[in-house]
Amino acid sequence: MLNQQEQKLLKIIDQNQNEIVACLQKLINYKTITPQDDDVARGDDYKNLQNYITSIIKDIGFEVDTWEVDASKLPTFPGSGVKQDRDLSNMPVVAGKLKGKGLGKSLILNGHYDVVPPGLRKNWKYDPFGGEIKDKKIFGRGSNDMKGGIAAMVQAIKFIKKAEIELAGDVIVQTVPEEEASCMGTLSCCQRGYTADAAIIPEPTGMNVLVAVRGGAYGKITVFGRAGHAELTQPHWKEGGAVNAITKAMKIIQAFEDLTKEWKARSDKQHKYLDPDKIMATVINGGEWVVTYPEKVEIEFGCQFIPATKNAINEISDAVNKVTLNDDWMKENPPKLEFHDQWWYGAEISEKEPIAQLGFEALKEIGYSPKFMGFGSLTDCIHLINYSKIPTISLGPKIKTAHMANELVSIKELVDTTKAIALSIVRWCGTENG
Repeated sequence: MLNQQEQKLLKIIDQNQNEIVACLQKLINYKTITPQDDDVARGDDYKNLQNYITSIIKDIGFEVDTWEVDASKLPTFPGSGVKQDRDLSNMPVVAGKLKGKGLGKSLILNGHYDVVPPGLRKNWKYDPFGGEIKDKKIFGRGSNDMKGGIAAMVQAIKFIKKAEIELAGDVIVQTVPEEEASCMGTLSCCQRGYTADAAIIPEPTGMNVLVAVRGGAYGKITVFGRAGHAELTQPHWKEGGAVNAITKAMKIIQAFEDLTKEWKARSDKQHKYLDPDKIMATVINGGEWVVTYPEKVEIEFGCQFIPATKNAINEISDAVNKVTLNDDWMKENPPKLEFHDQWWYGAEISEKEPIAQLGFEALKEIGYSPKFMGFGSLTDCIHLINYSKIPTISLGPKIKTAHMANELVSIKELVDTTKAIALSIVRWCGTENG
């Protein structure tokens, strides 16, 4: 049940929701696209966005720390996803701390400001970076994933101050780059020593409470054949005949599908909130000439797995080895299996964790019927949970349009996310007067 202080806070948010909308529109205007692996952030939008965030939280009373991540100096470890050769210059991290007035619990609010590319402009009804409003919805790249969440969390703090609520516990705000590529922005915060009793990442969740995410491993397998004239009858390969690498590659792809099917049925791959492990071929390249047997095929693949899985790479290797041993050509000309240097662990917390229960109740207080849930991909919570041992949840608007053309967030869910975060902050950190 809401107390008088909380009722006043929510009323202030309702009366000033245009400020939340304006904040998000400004964030959308900054073209903070995640660079490709071999590229670097260009222009001033990344720094200007962080300067804007800094101006908001400094006015509230935060002490602000800003830095650029040097990926080459980030320690690597199994599951870290660190790409030490990636250039993260021109994409600063901001971490601000608001010191509590008493002995309340501390809370991290974390959000990534990088966004995926908008894709073809012709598929958008509105400017991807315009932040236009239509039918009580805000359109633009990042409106949903997750600049809307950033606007909600920084405005929530601002309205707490406007309501003259003095928090007992510390609040740390982190706005980071690189979640869409490697999660190294948040890992840098963790390794810099930022910690708290709990954390909230306002990623889109459909106004539910996210408590589990899958990990991911990615790689490439090269399947070899032998070139030859495709219009001529070829002798057996042992007699020097051509071998079709595409045909052999089909066996590997089938093995991936069989492995996914096996995982789906195994008891150790079941999870309350997540789908079982899976592996999928996602990119294929092979062949050079329409009348030549292809002598090489490259298959790129992705594997997602539940947090309890510890040996996905070994299981994939075993499946490829099994195909190799059952094919005479591949036995003598084995495929080359390569895993990318980085892979990411999954993460989860119990729904019984106090922060999970608190987020659940906050959503109920503002009229939702939330559920605990998992997410098939991963978020920056992996490092907060695994590296820093911080119980972390996510809550936010619907995810349906994330990464799509015409990405949007409804104004109602944006405002309600702000309310849920504001309530969570006050209840978690406590107030000076108790």
